[in-house]
Amino acid sequence: MTILINYLRKARFILALIVLNNNVFAKDCILNIYIAANYLANDTANSFKSKYECRVEQNFFNENDEMLAKMAAGASGYDIIVPTSYAVDSLIRMGKLEQLDKTRLPNLRNIDPQFLNPPYDNGNQYSVPYAYDNVMLAYNKDVFRRLGIKADSWAIIFDPKYLKLLKGKITVLNSQRNVFAAALLYLGKDPNSTKREDLDAARNLIERAKPYWAKFDSDTYYRSLLRGNIWVAMSYSVDIYKTIADQKLAGQPVTIEAELQREGNMYELDNLVIPKTAENIDKVYTLINYLLEPSSAIELSAATGASIMNLPALKNINPELKQIDWIYPKNMTKMHSFKNYDPKTRVYVNEVWLELQLS
Repeated sequence: MTILINYLRKARFILALIVLNNNVFAKDCILNIYIAANYLANDTANSFKSKYECRVEQNFFNENDEMLAKMAAGASGYDIIVPTSYAVDSLIRMGKLEQLDKTRLPNLRNIDPQFLNPPYDNGNQYSVPYAYDNVMLAYNKDVFRRLGIKADSWAIIFDPKYLKLLKGKITVLNSQRNVFAAALLYLGKDPNSTKREDLDAARNLIERAKPYWAKFDSDTYYRSLLRGNIWVAMSYSVDIYKTIADQKLAGQPVTIEAELQREGNMYELDNLVIPKTAENIDKVYTLINYLLEPSSAIELSAATGASIMNLPALKNINPELKQIDWIYPKNMTKMHSFKNYDPKTRVYVNEVWLELQLS
């Protein structure tokens, strides 16, 4: 009898350890997502954790080129990455991405078909659309009113007539693709041009304008705008939406406005992809499908001002947001997405960009 009692005690102890370990593993479930800052709603991350007992850990990058360099160097530990169009192409060419099993993503049906089957990933074999972010000029309303100028053209950051008025009060993104695209658009060229004469013309334009710019800045430009240290900045729409929302929340007068440029603008169509080094694949698919839920897209829109393409969600977002042209452009024919450079062009532009930054 004593032997039986001891046996039962040991069995209960082992069973308790198994249950405890299972609970620990469930609590320790973490998915690492490599993403730009202010691009995932806290409510979405928290509700996913509550529903699936898995925490979403965000790791941030400022520009896609930074992320690509890190991945090319062999970075691992990420379960999901959120790259823009040309960066998806680069990651595919590097062999860094898992091919998607779309049968595990039923919520893909919510995405507006015009954003599916992109040229950089035909058939969405490796990527699914997440949201898009527009690149435009944001500016200090009071200063522009006082100077009697408008931000409806890229001339504001390239034409000497405006540069002299705004010297030292201009920032442009620390992004070679965005700066070159703006210059090419201003010159009436294809923003994805790989022609050497077009790229050289853009380089010359940037070289002439650079002495008037305060700096290349993708990190803090919106704070500088808010403080009045900078009067105009090449900007991402999500950053400006958040900055204006923070001003309103603090009960402060809104001093910042933004505008698309008549020559055209770039939009960064950002995607959800799975790197080959991802570990908890079942939970990864669960999270991606969860991010494609209408409720998640609505939360993303409300929290960040990101432009969404989730059709059921678009019917239920704040109607005022849909009226803001720099978030939901009325004329998408003037909006351009990035295409990947061929290797030769990429090397050339990288060299030119380094020279521009060091000059």
